[in-house]
Amino acid sequence: MIMIATLASLLSCAGCIVTTSTYDAKVREVEVLRDAYASSNRETSRLAGEVEALSKQVAGQKAALQELSSRADACEEVRMREKRESAERDRELAELRKKAGAKEEPAARPSTE
Repeated sequence: MIMIATLASLLSCAGCIVTTSTYDAKVREVEVLRDAYASSNRETSRLAGEVEALSKQVAGQKAALQELSSRADACEEVRMREKRESAERDRELAELRKKAGAKEEPAARPSTE
């Protein structure tokens, strides 16, 4: 009977040792996972800050693009208006030259006769 009690005592102690070593391994695993989770949270925060900065930069560039686009449209309107005015002046000049040429022809005819 003593032998059985001794054997039972040894087996229960061995179970405690195995359970303790398994527990210690799990504790170490939890610590590693906790560190990885904290690192992941820090990286997430850093990336969120980077995204915010890049979003502000994109918004600024969109505003600048809109400003440049508006200026380009205004310049194009001015250019087209000046082109129309130039074409109108060219037509007026051609008409004036035509009238001036028509007036000079009758004066030139008597001198050629």
